[in-house]
Amino acid sequence: MTIFYNGAGMSKIEAKNLQLEAIREKWPEYKDQIMALYYKDTKFRAICDDYYLSLQYLNKFRREFSEKRETIEEYEKLLNDLATELQGRIDKK
Repeated sequence: MTIFYNGAGMSKIEAKNLQLEAIREKWPEYKDQIMALYYKDTKFRAICDDYYLSLQYLNKFRREFSEKRETIEEYEKLLNDLATELQGRIDKK
């Protein structure tokens, strides 16, 4: 069983509640069926666990990519500015 711990000291019950809540938020109209399946069907519970873990990693990668994209854009601007300055000095010679 996959459990994603979001912080130190988080119990399995708290992690399960987060996983279950993520599924219920995605399909709120099926919350009763989700609860029944989650506590009855181990395969369904494993899929929920994997869904939650995948969601957590996707959000993490989105944040990291966003931060890296800003850095890339800054370096592209710096590179263009330096190229312009170099071109100006080359043209003067």
